[in-house]
Order: sequence, then structure tokens, then C-alpha cells
Amino acid sequence: MLKKVSLSNSMPELLYIFPLLLLFLDSYQIFSIPLTWIGNGLLFIIFVFTSLKNKIKLNQITLILILTSLSPTLINTSNIDVELSYIFLRIFSFTAFVYILYITFNLNNHIDILTALNKVYLVISIFSIYTFVSQIFNFYEPYRNRPGTGILGFDVQSNFWISSSHRMVGTFREPIFLVSLLFPAFLVLHYKFGVRTYFYFLSGVVFGLTKSEFALLLVVLFFITDIFINKFDKGVLYFFIVFLITFFAPIKECDISPSNLECPQYTVDESKDLNSGLERNSDTTEDFEFNINKLNSLQFEDRERSDIVSFTSQFIKYGTGFGFQNTNSLYTEYLSTEVERENYLVNRTSPKYLTIQYLAKSFGTGRYFLLYEDINLQNNFLFNFFSIGPLYGILVFLLVLGFLNHNFKNGLKILLVLISISLASFEDLLPVFGLYLGLMFKMESHEDK
Repeated sequence: MLKKVSLSNSMPELLYIFPLLLLFLDSYQIFSIPLTWIGNGLLFIIFVFTSLKNKIKLNQITLILILTSLSPTLINTSNIDVELSYIFLRIFSFTAFVYILYITFNLNNHIDILTALNKVYLVISIFSIYTFVSQIFNFYEPYRNRPGTGILGFDVQSNFWISSSHRMVGTFREPIFLVSLLFPAFLVLHYKFGVRTYFYFLSGVVFGLTKSEFALLLVVLFFITDIFINKFDKGVLYFFIVFLITFFAPIKECDISPSNLECPQYTVDESKDLNSGLERNSDTTEDFEFNINKLNSLQFEDRERSDIVSFTSQFIKYGTGFGFQNTNSLYTEYLSTEVERENYLVNRTSPKYLTIQYLAKSFGTGRYFLLYEDINLQNNFLFNFFSIGPLYGILVFLLVLGFLNHNFKNGLKILLVLISISLASFEDLLPVFGLYLGLMFKMESHEDK
């Protein structure tokens, strides 16, 4: 009898674990459908049944806000050349985000959700550390079968850095994606769940090894916030120290594991005499070192941040509310102006040196992909601000102001979670983001002090 009761009590927790686990598997897909999409869809379905079971219905104000927010997208649907599936996914993601946020906020008990989130978080963290080690030493790692984030759409996921420290990607396609989804979960578990010391050690290692500037910014903000609200404890100190050590420690894959399959290899021809062999070895070594130095001298500048700032400063004066399907197109059109000008001049003049001196190189900026493919505005707040309009910015501002006014310390926690989501590289307001915010918005009785 006791076993039946125990199993019955654990069922809700098990229901949440499966979709949460899937939505963190960003690197994988099945039948060309990303597992993270399946996870978000299942999470929405579970919350539909949860709302029916608890008799929770959306109020009229929430429905009006959803329709008003989607109106720019729905109005501009007939004037675009975008696949309907793309628009549907954007609309579903936003609707599910609001719905899950509302249902979570109105639930009386969150212990099953928090327990499930904690278990999934720990599993993903441990597995991410394993993948980090396996990539360095060529251990077995499940095949990453989802295309990377390259502009062509079929790029191989990158998890090798020859001239810089190896970076944690875990179950995600890029380090910044890991930070974007896992760090808000870390904040929710830290503020709403009784986590133990090993939780902070694991988190410090995972976020530190991403070597992401976004992670560094969020960790500093988190550290300052916890000191300010007088919630600073040993766990936070351990987390901060471990993060700094792993973040700044140089971990070059080819230095640690020179036999790695992806590292450059060179051999010495022993069939020649000793002097000839030594000379050849010296020449080969010099060539190898020269190539490595050339690679080290390359500076892969992150143009995305400056592009986003430039686009925002230019288009903010033209208004917002372009719709989910138009924002990325406008962003790409803005960035492609210089490339189009260069392309026009090349086609008109066609100088001979272009076919000789630059035979194997792109001319000018080399960003010709902007001419035939839209790129994403990888900033959650700005994408939704330009897509939905001023209403989105006003709602976010009023939410923060309201919670800060009601309980300042709790409002700071919510603000930190909102910042981590708003700066995320995922443009959509994902259903799991609604879960995070719903858990944070629900103030417990012991917090209202």
C-alpha cells in the first residue's frame, strides 16, 4: 500500500522530468525534428492537463494581451515570403510561454516541478562535463545530429578550438545556448529550492568552462545581487570561486591531448639518413609552428553585438511591431547594405585583379550570405520588442516595477531572471522561460517580509 502511495505521489514529478530533459537536448533531433521542440510541446500539453485538473482558466486580460501582442504578426502574414510553419512555431512558442507562465503562477504547489527541474539540471550538468572530457580525449559521445547554427543551415556543430581554450557545449549546439537555457534554471533552483553544496560546484564548472562572456556577466550580476539581498552563503562563494578558476584557466585541447584526431599531425621521414632526417624534421616543425602562429594571430571578432546595437539605434526611431516574421528580414537587410554596394561595384567594374589576387578569397567584407539568407537577431528582448512593439517593453517594465515595489528583495531576484532571459541568444519566448518566470513570480509566504 505504501509503495502505491509513493508511486502515485511521484508520477507528477516524472511527467515533468521527460519534457524538461528533452528541451535541454539542443544538439539532437529525430526525423529532422529537434528534441528541444518536442520537449517544449510536451511541456505545454502537460500544463494544459494541469490547468484542467486544477480548474485554472486564462482571464480576459491575459487573452487580450496575447491577441494584442500577436496582432503585428497576424496582420502582416499576407505580405511576406516566409514559410507558414516558421510563423506557426513563433506564434506557438509565444502563446505557450504566456500560458505556462500564467498556469504556473496560479498553481498552489510547485514542489514537483522544482524537484523535476533540479534532477534534470544535475543530469545535464554531469553529462555536459563528461562530453567536455570526451571531446578532449576522444571518448565516446552521442552523435550530434542536429545542424549547427551556420548560415547555410546544414553546418556541422563546432566543438573544437585549435588556438584557444576548449569550451563547454554540453548538450547544446553552442556555449551561449547552454548559458541561455541553464543559467535561468540555476537562478530558479537557487532562490526557490533547497539545493546542496555539490549543486554550486557543478554549476561553477559548467558555466566557467563555457568561456562565455555572457556567463561572466550573469555570474557577476548574480554575485552582486546575492550580496545586496543578504542571501550570500558558502554555496554561492564556492560557485563564484570555481567559476572564475574554470573560466580563466587555459585548457587547450591539443596541448592536453596531442593525439586528438582533430589536432594537426606531422611525421618525420626516418628512411633518410640522420642529418637529412633532422633537417626535414626541423623544417616541418618550423612550418607547423608558423601555421599555428598564423592561426593564433587571427582575431575572430564578434560582430553580432555591434551589429545588434547598430541596428537598434537606427530602427528604434522608425517604430516597432514588425511581426515575428519580419524582424530578422529587416535586420538582415540592414546589415547587407554594405555588401550589396560592394557586389554592385564588382559587377559593374569587374577588375582583373579580383580573378587573380583574390582568386580564393572573398572580396570586401566577405559576408555574401547576407544577400540570400536571413540571419537571426540573437537577443531575446530586442527581437520581441521589435516584433511585438512598445507594448512588450511596457509590460516588462511594469512587471519589474510592480515586483520591486511590492517586495524589493524578491523583485531583484525576478529582475535578475528577466535579465538572463532578455539577453539570451534564443529569440523566442520559449515555454520553459514561462515556467522559470512563473516559479519566480509566485512569492511564498515566508518571502513576503
